[in-house]
Amino acid sequence: MKNTEILLTIKLQQALFIDPKRVRLLKEIQQCGSINQAAKNAKVSYKSAWDHLEAMNKISPRPLLERNTGGKNGGGTALTTYAERLLQLYDLLERTQEHAFHILQDESVPLDSLLTATARFSLQSSARNQFFGRVAQQRIIDSRCVVDVNVQGLPTPLQVSITTKSSARLKLITEKEVMLMFKAPWVKISEQPLGNQSNQFPVNIKSLNEEEAILQFAESDIEFCATVHQPNQWKIGQQVWIHIDQEQIILATLG
Repeated sequence: MKNTEILLTIKLQQALFIDPKRVRLLKEIQQCGSINQAAKNAKVSYKSAWDHLEAMNKISPRPLLERNTGGKNGGGTALTTYAERLLQLYDLLERTQEHAFHILQDESVPLDSLLTATARFSLQSSARNQFFGRVAQQRIIDSRCVVDVNVQGLPTPLQVSITTKSSARLKLITEKEVMLMFKAPWVKISEQPLGNQSNQFPVNIKSLNEEEAILQFAESDIEFCATVHQPNQWKIGQQVWIHIDQEQIILATLG
């Protein structure tokens, strides 16, 4: 959708704290170090600029401006570290809002999943295999936390082995939404299942080249990407088994 304008406004104590006009004013002060010049650059009167700054400072948790004395230009006004971080946060929120609006155009992205939407439009990863699921259960095995994750379309949960500290840091609980990532070289292909190991699935080879294979789970649209070292060993349409080691799956979630 072209020519879309999203204006972000932040309120504190039910009063306007920051909006695009005030952001412009702060950025001009950051650039020139003078309220008077910043007002001219922002095309507002000095009184209007001062009223905006006074209103912001009145409700701000920390000071936004500090006076500089001396120096080449005989002193001036500078932003505090808090004000500079406020501008960075505002820019970040604007980009987030823009991403969120673009999600509306992609009907494949569920709008009831913050993690899915955020990852789809914001996260860039070298891991070719990315799935979303929910925590089914956790248990401690050999001092490691094994997390079972239900992924829609797979008959059994994917098992992920992480440290107990990682489990605590991720605040994993039953039904929490998580993202699983693993690289193509970590997907092992075999003609037969490897004993009674976890994370094994029968798949069909959908496409194949000298470097990788796309493998589709027969009963759903789920696809895996695997690195192949001997492409002549396999052929398109062949049914094979894949295996992913528990410790080679990266688990991610929102706070």
